[in-house]
Amino acid sequence: MGRSSQYNHYFQRIDIPGQNVIDIEEYFPGLLYEKADGINNIGKPKNVYTEEYADSDRKRYFLPDDNNYANEGTEVTMTFLVVGTPVERETIIHNFFEYIRKGVHRYWDNARNREFDFIVTKELKVGEERWHGSNPYAELTVHMQNLNGCTRPH
Repeated sequence: MGRSSQYNHYFQRIDIPGQNVIDIEEYFPGLLYEKADGINNIGKPKNVYTEEYADSDRKRYFLPDDNNYANEGTEVTMTFLVVGTPVERETIIHNFFEYIRKGVHRYWDNARNREFDFIVTKELKVGEERWHGSNPYAELTVHMQNLNGCTRPH
């Protein structure tokens, strides 16, 4: 069915040892990666503290040793397009949702060479059916809770 770009987008379920790495556009033919919002965000530091005192115009602070910050988890929102006949689209949507909604996964791609571990904690959304020329497609939105406060090099 084709690819969304020259880059590959990979998922691996990591809470079950020995799970295969999948290229999502090959494993789910007709599922095309569109975009990822929040993938480069860094969560709020959890181990940095500040205090204000009435007798000072400067905040007092605590920074972790060696600048070893712990960050709150972030949310990454990925958007996918699903192309094919109506029956193919429905099958792809249900198979992809069945795969992604269970367990802990790792995502990375060969464009950014960054990775993050995530779980799905919000509803999985199927947008309206749309048309690009004479080709119908559906848009999927997946909200992923990044378990770490940022991505890391892959």
